[in-house]
Amino acid sequence: MFKIRLGGTNEFVSGIDPDASHCSPPGEVTFVEGWDNPDAKVWKNLEDAKIAEKEIWKIEGFHTSIEEVK
Repeated sequence: MFKIRLGGTNEFVSGIDPDASHCSPPGEVTFVEGWDNPDAKVWKNLEDAKIAEKEIWKIEGFHTSIEEVK
């Protein structure tokens, strides 16, 4: 399983909404603090995490890293 971490922080993706219309340009990524935060989103495989990471880059332009969790 994998989490996506905001580069250089202990913040992890908790939501990705590419259609959030209240943002300009559209799209929103939310983060929560802490490695063990239950609200952090978890991807079951690396391929899905990579797809999500690309979406985050497209929405926010944030540097992220994919972290394996047990």
